[in-house]
Amino acid sequence: MTTFGRRRFLGLSGAALAGAFGVVGCTRSSEQEAATAAGGGVLRWWDHFQPLKPLHERIFAEYGKANPGVRVEHEVYNPNEMGQALQLAFKSDQIADVHTIAGLGSSEASLVASGWFAPLAGQEAIRAKLPADTLLEGLHVFDGKLYTFPFFTARQYATLNWFNRELVEKAGGDPDNGPATWDEFRSLAARITKDGGGQAYGWIQGLQFHERLQSHVIELAMSAGAPLAMTPGANEMGLVDPRTGDYAYAGDPFVQTLEFLLSLVRDKVVFPASTSLDARTARARWATGVAGMFFDGSWNIGVVNGQFKQFLGKVGVGPVPSPDGRPVLYGAPAPGQLFVSSQSEHVEAASELLARFTGPEFYKALATYMDQVPLDLEAVATADVHPTYKRAVELFGQAVRLAPSPIVRNPAVAQVLTEMKEPRPTLGEITQGILSGELTDIRKTLREHTGKLAAERERATRAVAKKGVKVSLDDWKFPNWRAGQDYTAEMYRTS
Repeated sequence: MTTFGRRRFLGLSGAALAGAFGVVGCTRSSEQEAATAAGGGVLRWWDHFQPLKPLHERIFAEYGKANPGVRVEHEVYNPNEMGQALQLAFKSDQIADVHTIAGLGSSEASLVASGWFAPLAGQEAIRAKLPADTLLEGLHVFDGKLYTFPFFTARQYATLNWFNRELVEKAGGDPDNGPATWDEFRSLAARITKDGGGQAYGWIQGLQFHERLQSHVIELAMSAGAPLAMTPGANEMGLVDPRTGDYAYAGDPFVQTLEFLLSLVRDKVVFPASTSLDARTARARWATGVAGMFFDGSWNIGVVNGQFKQFLGKVGVGPVPSPDGRPVLYGAPAPGQLFVSSQSEHVEAASELLARFTGPEFYKALATYMDQVPLDLEAVATADVHPTYKRAVELFGQAVRLAPSPIVRNPAVAQVLTEMKEPRPTLGEITQGILSGELTDIRKTLREHTGKLAAERERATRAVAKKGVKVSLDDWKFPNWRAGQDYTAEMYRTS
């Protein structure tokens, strides 16, 4: 569910920044030690969070003031280019002191085992600032040592229902909450389309963007009761039914989801050009008033504020629509975002700098950008953000539960997923085919796709096991999972 590379956002006010970047558990003597550790020189930091660059660089400036002589050299990469840059830099001993792992295509466990990272210094101070059940062995902690921690929450999804309040109210809908159920969504979309007289339609979506379309299908299916265990950052190959360990795409929730979306096409309530739009262009068209409803993540209002401010007052948000109006969704454990390189000569200083990316004031400052949702949802309540962003985060807290992760149970699962070749067409491409009318038998198509995924996973598991790695299909099963409940860190130890 994590999304990067998003556009302009609100800047932080001076008031929001005041006191936000104090060193965690730091005294003047530790500041002096940090400066010494950094050699009075440069800490190099590479990431791919372009929308958050101003926030990061304000933190770096505050750190430099507290540690005279230390300067942070910050480089923001295109996510598509970062993996290659990291590989080349690691091989030539020129990698940054702190960096993300975007584009590497390897799990945290395998990178730790390959010697990429150093354990964080000052671990106890960092752990004390993080919410309970944040840190998991095999994802953030290895052999009891902390290597990374998340900034962003697992409790979010990309299929919030954003709507034009004016069009919804004119059509007799609820301008504060929007439709709750699939039936309400469908009937409201029909009324908006009828009232629009060819100038406005019920729903617009970037149907050309099959990866995002796939996310919408998965989240709508969860709202219809699909239980899913998840591997952080994985595509459809990493999602299974935790009760059985099997792929669930041929089950009723997915069939019903595709039938629901297809009904919108057949009702002719979809903005006609949607098949040629991606998420960005669909949002831009939605902001002109040509459609009532649009699925997107919490970041949508930040983009609207930055690029379509004239539309801001018309925006409302509601939960992902569901069959019964009471959605429960599942989020993969939140991965760590940044690591200290094993090649760094400044592990203490780098760790101390990373420690500034925790705590209520940091989360509140992060929320102000209205992009990624901070790890602590409660910080958003007092942040200077648009009311719809606060509402979106409230909806996440109400509906999203922590899913179990096979890769946390057994890090070797990551090797299986790396070995797997995703069958084509993907679930997103299948969805495009169904909505276009090229594929007509939904259940049969999903059954065949599920069979291909299962066969490929079996092949990949055998291939990895032949190398002496202990991994089996049982690693995807979680018999102690319970629907509608968080899967906690303790549950991994008792499953």
